[in-house]
Amino acid sequence: MLIASALGCSSVTPASPSASATPDGYPPASSETSGTDPSADPSGSLERGGPRDRPSVPRAPELADAYRFISTPDFLNQDVADLTADGRREFVDRRTGEVANSTNDEYDAALDHVLSEMASHDTDDVLVAGDLVEGRWGRDDARTGVFGPVRTQAQRLRAYRRAAAVYYPAWRERFASRGLTTYTALGDHEIGDDPWRARRDEWIDFKRRHVPQFKRIYAAEMLSDADGGARFTDRPTGQARDTAYAVRLDDDVLLVTIDVFERRGGDVHQSVDPQQLRWLEQVLRRARKDDVPWVMVQGHVPMTGKVRTRNSSHLVYEKGYRSDVWKAMVRGGVDIYLSGEVHDQTVRERDGILQVSHGSLLYRGEASYVVGQATAHELVLENHQFRGTIGFEDRLWTTSRQGAPGHVSYPGASVVTGTLEAHRTSSGGIEVDEAAGVLTPQR
Repeated sequence: MLIASALGCSSVTPASPSASATPDGYPPASSETSGTDPSADPSGSLERGGPRDRPSVPRAPELADAYRFISTPDFLNQDVADLTADGRREFVDRRTGEVANSTNDEYDAALDHVLSEMASHDTDDVLVAGDLVEGRWGRDDARTGVFGPVRTQAQRLRAYRRAAAVYYPAWRERFASRGLTTYTALGDHEIGDDPWRARRDEWIDFKRRHVPQFKRIYAAEMLSDADGGARFTDRPTGQARDTAYAVRLDDDVLLVTIDVFERRGGDVHQSVDPQQLRWLEQVLRRARKDDVPWVMVQGHVPMTGKVRTRNSSHLVYEKGYRSDVWKAMVRGGVDIYLSGEVHDQTVRERDGILQVSHGSLLYRGEASYVVGQATAHELVLENHQFRGTIGFEDRLWTTSRQGAPGHVSYPGASVVTGTLEAHRTSSGGIEVDEAAGVLTPQR
C-alpha cells in the first residue's frame, strides 16, 4: 500500500472494496485474470498490479494529417454532480450530519485536470464504451429523500428519472464545455449495475423489470440532439433501437456502437438481440462495399476473460469468440473492438481483429484514456495513464450505501504506458508493426 500526504488527508492507492465502492454483491478487488469466462487464465499469464503501477514507454509517432480521437471507457463509473446547484433543496445525510452531495472541490479539480489534458490532443471526439455513471438509482440507502421516496416500484422509477436528470447532464456538460463531442455506449451501470436477478430482492427485481425504461432514459439524455430527436440515424430495430448506432467519424473511420445487454429469459444477458445482429451485418457489408479504411466497433464488455482486470465484476460477452456477433465482425472486416468493464488495459489479437480492453477509474486514482490517430493507411494508439491519490476518510453521497472516496487528487500529467502502430494491408486487414507496454497484443 502506498501512503502519501495530499490535500490535507492521508491518501492511499489501494485495490479496495469494489468497482463502484459499493460492496454489496461484488467480488473482492483483483488485478488477476479471473472472471465469468471459463477461458480466463487465473494462473496469471499477464503481470499483476494495477494500471498506475505499469512503467512508462516512449511515445508513439505523430501521423501527419490524421483523424484523432480519444477513447475512455468507464469514465466516470460514478455519480458525480453538485446536488446543491440551481437552487435545489438541500438534504442532510443523517449518517454524517453533512449536506448530501455527490461532488466536492477536489473532484472538480481532478476532473478539470484530466479532461483538460484530454482536450489538449487536438481532437473533438471522445468515445466512451459504457459505465458513465454509478447508476444505482431508485434506491436511497441513507434515507435522505434526495430524489424522493423509494418504497414502491412506481416511486423507485420516479426517483431513478430524477437522478438521471441530474447526473447525466452533469456528465455531458463536462465534455461539452471543453468542445468535446462524446460517442457513448450502454454499460451495465446505465441499466442499474449487475446483477439483475436474485431471489426475494426488491431492488434487483426493480432493475430487471425496468431495463427497457432505463435504456430509453439513457438514450434521451445521452444520444439525443438539442430538439430531443435521435442524434444518429443509422440504428437497428428491436431492443437496441435507441442505444446502438453507426456513424462515420471521418472519411477514414466508421464507428459502430453496439448494445451488449439483452433482456432474455427473465434475465439480462451479455449479448445482442437478433435485430441488432442483422443490422450490424448490414452496416458492415456497406462499409466493405464503400471500402472504409478503418472499422471500429465499441461495446461495453470484452469478448474474452483473458484480460487484465481491476476492481471489476468482470462481465464477459456470452460465448465470446464463438458468438454470432464476433463471427459477424470477423466476416464484416472489423479492425478494432473497443471494450471497457475491466478497468485496465489489454490488447488481444484474434481472427484479424484487435480487441482493445481499456479505461480505468478516476475515483480510484487511476484515470486513463487512449489517443487514436488514423489515416487511410495507418493507425496509431497510445495509452495515457494518470497516477493519482485517493482518501477514504469520508465519501461522496450516492444513492447506494457507500459512495466514492471523498478525496481524490491528480497532481501530475499522465504518462504513456502503451503504444501500438498498425497499417492497413493490401487485402483490407490490419497488421501491427510496432507495439509496447500495455498495448502489446496478446494472442
